[in-house]
Amino acid sequence: MLFTRLIPSFVYKIGIAVFLLRMVPSLKSNVFTVKSFKEIAAKHVGEDTVESLVINFRQTYGSSIPTNLYWIPFSAGGLNLKAKIIHPGLSEYIAVFAAPIRTSGRSGFHWSNSSCTVLNGEVSRFNDNFVSFTKETFTAGKNFRHGEFDSYIYELEPNTAVVCYGRGVTPVSTIWPAVGAISNVDAIGLLKLGFVGVEAHYKWVAESFFNFWNRNAPKAWKAEL
Repeated sequence: MLFTRLIPSFVYKIGIAVFLLRMVPSLKSNVFTVKSFKEIAAKHVGEDTVESLVINFRQTYGSSIPTNLYWIPFSAGGLNLKAKIIHPGLSEYIAVFAAPIRTSGRSGFHWSNSSCTVLNGEVSRFNDNFVSFTKETFTAGKNFRHGEFDSYIYELEPNTAVVCYGRGVTPVSTIWPAVGAISNVDAIGLLKLGFVGVEAHYKWVAESFFNFWNRNAPKAWKAEL
């Protein structure tokens, strides 16, 4: 075909893959809303732990919040953080990022839009796309947005905690901490990150299958099984 002669095969294969990835957010309806996320986050600003925040999300969204949640090492773009991923979804995520010491680094590549609330401490950032060196600063209780494909340099003060909700092709964002873990030779951090994702997606697939079965399986099959 003339099309394949003019354009190398790998180019349109990549194009098809990109198109399919971009369709991921539309394959399932959104569980969370930005308004609800901000309302819940605002209630827990200034708290020493995130346990009550997690409980609030679980009471509101039920099984969408995994039963087991873990703090995991999160090294990405030079930032040295710890993270608790409250909802690791294919098209949405909620996560808390905490900095016990001052840390700074680049934001990485994200195919999603995120809304964040500072729970404690202070976050500063510089936009790579502007010529000026204007710094944005967000203190406890403030919200900020990180847009799709945006690039920033972030700095977090000691004892800073931020909770973020993102929507888009969220699995792409895992490349950022995965590369950070590899560059730091942090095999444990990489394994924990993978475990959290696999566990959550396994449960999501299993739950979706059983919901589909309950809606569509013949009543006779259900009675027999």
